[in-house]
Amino acid sequence: MALAHPAPNSRVSNTRLPLARPAPRSRWVARRALANSSQDDIARAPTWKDTLKGALFWANPDHWDKVPRSPYLRFTFMFLKVVGTIGGYRGRAAFARRSGLKGLMQRRENALAVVQMAYEMNVDAFPAAAERLRAAAKSAKWGGVNCVAVILPCYARSKEEVKELRATLLALQAQKRPPDVVVVVDDHSPIDATDALKAWKDPESLAHVQLWKNVGPAGARSVGLRLLRQWAQGLDVVVCLTDSDAAPDPGWTEAMLKAQIKSPGIVSGPTMSVDRSHTGRFHDHFGNLNGRWTWDDKRDVLLYGCTCNFSVDLNSIGDAEFDPIFSRPGFEDIEFCWRLRVERGVYTRYCDEAKMFHQYDRGPIGLYKQFWKYGHTEPIMAWMHPQFTFQGSRPVTLGWRDPRDPEEGGPAAMAKSAVRGLDGVVRFLKWQTKPAPRDEPLALPPNSDPPK
Repeated sequence: MALAHPAPNSRVSNTRLPLARPAPRSRWVARRALANSSQDDIARAPTWKDTLKGALFWANPDHWDKVPRSPYLRFTFMFLKVVGTIGGYRGRAAFARRSGLKGLMQRRENALAVVQMAYEMNVDAFPAAAERLRAAAKSAKWGGVNCVAVILPCYARSKEEVKELRATLLALQAQKRPPDVVVVVDDHSPIDATDALKAWKDPESLAHVQLWKNVGPAGARSVGLRLLRQWAQGLDVVVCLTDSDAAPDPGWTEAMLKAQIKSPGIVSGPTMSVDRSHTGRFHDHFGNLNGRWTWDDKRDVLLYGCTCNFSVDLNSIGDAEFDPIFSRPGFEDIEFCWRLRVERGVYTRYCDEAKMFHQYDRGPIGLYKQFWKYGHTEPIMAWMHPQFTFQGSRPVTLGWRDPRDPEEGGPAAMAKSAVRGLDGVVRFLKWQTKPAPRDEPLALPPNSDPPK
């Protein structure tokens, strides 16, 4: 089903949400994590006994953050919880059976080689887009940001998915604050998706990068980050990320820009189903693509955000990229957010105005496959960051209002803006005096054919 771009705010204002009551507890969360408890998860496949035990635990409404008042929805969600939990556990089991650390390291090395080659082959291929980006960045007022770019990875396997990509581009084109540059990274799609690009009316602001080998969405996004970082030359740029099966609200880029000006770093907004199917309402109710929050963090800070509705301040994240060790969708965004929090002190913040509408796979089979992919990548996160845990966190669901105390504003916010302006000037001057890189021959990844 191709995405139909929703009317502004129609999904939020005209559709009655499922009535729900809070679960009977205060600040109570499940203490037994679904997975991701230790490094042992990467080596031990969960048994069917573990799987059924986990499914029954999470199907219990007492373990939910909120419970639908409708008995029909309650029992429907209980069934879908069983399906999703089994899918996640069996994904973990499949990973443990067929993967190992050596294979992961080799996969990362190969993917990084493809990412670097794609960057080198395309960095000078779109001079108009690069100039458009720099011109927008230079137009910013003192201490502000006025440049928005979008990275859109795609992997089209059918004509229907090509239509979804086209719908996403149309939604981006209809933004109140249109992006200055859009980078579409085709992750070696099995079919030709170039017809979808005809929807974009300003070809000079569009960069279409075609990878000659599939590296997964993490690697595809990293190609876009490398290109934009080089084109920006140290100037301030807000980079928004979404998926090719999603449609942003008309105010999405504008909201992301304002949020990044207020608190530069990582920003994530609410993602809602594009339709009212059972699986769509299930995802909306549990906030599966909205990140999570904890009482230990300050107001608006999330534990992580999801890349279907995501933005970064390019200079705040430095040279950070998504790790292509994640060859499938799932957990590459969690790993990115956690790594920047721990290593660089860059936090993920929530912006309620940055709304996204997502097309989910329908039915129990689609839900099973989705959570199977999450389960297949979760052990990698457990191995890379054994200190990370979901325990103590709560979901960001539709209509969520942050109950934590607000942060201080006023003079502190003004001082932050002034420091940012000075930092931007210094960074730009450093970039201008940076020596040009030497030309070196491209190195092909092992066991790979050169691009045609």
